[in-house]
Amino acid sequence: METATAPATATDSTTRWTLLLGYLAAVIVAEVFIAIPSGTTGAERAYQPIGLGIHILLVFTLMFGSVVMEARDRTMAMLLVATSLASLVRVFSLAVPRYNFLGLPGANAETNPLNTIPWLALVSIPLLVSIASVAYVQRLRPKDLGLHFREWSDIPIQTAIAMTGIPLGVVEFEILKPGPWIAELAFVPLVAGGLVIFLATGLSEELIFRGLLLKRAIEGLGDAGGLLFVTAIFASLHIFFLSAIDMVFVFSVGLFYGYVVLYLVAPFVFR
Repeated sequence: METATAPATATDSTTRWTLLLGYLAAVIVAEVFIAIPSGTTGAERAYQPIGLGIHILLVFTLMFGSVVMEARDRTMAMLLVATSLASLVRVFSLAVPRYNFLGLPGANAETNPLNTIPWLALVSIPLLVSIASVAYVQRLRPKDLGLHFREWSDIPIQTAIAMTGIPLGVVEFEILKPGPWIAELAFVPLVAGGLVIFLATGLSEELIFRGLLLKRAIEGLGDAGGLLFVTAIFASLHIFFLSAIDMVFVFSVGLFYGYVVLYLVAPFVFR
């Protein structure tokens, strides 16, 4: 099976940017609705259904738009489908129920941070299936998404880059200071939690934002434009935390890893 690389088309750059910036604006609006605090303590999110509804509408709009654009601009059609994965991240994170997986006591046991790991495991299933489905439909092989070593010397480089996630994760932890996700610092909970986080957030987000979406974005918008567009979407999905510092941090991290993928690790993938 050959890799499907979208050819150049007649649609001008202004049209592409208009459509994609409109999508980005809609995402920001949706995320603001999702993030608005409510209730006496400010811990509730009464407007989340509105934000969720906008994201669901965006997914269907992008899918329909890709069908309309297919005949005249296949590059844009593929980019629209890839972009829909960003909204699917939020759809799954809000639509998948937070059951009381661990049988924790209390009326708010479902939202207890200790329930986060099993909930993430559940969310990762439809998300990874969606990523695999889009990659299959667009005929993208694993190496087209950066899941490939050209030679053994790549392994130390890839490992070193992956290890940068540890200090960066510590920085974001200090910014957000979330509650504990595991009950005790024991070997099994740590390994199981780390594996779930790797699959549900690390692998899935990298496959979307630094893999599939980045590849299609630079095909349609160029290197700089594609990287900025993908990073802006990635950062906008962190509005929920209501932290300007975190937004700046996440945008910087997105640029860093996007640059690493684009110019250092896998330039052969995106050229």
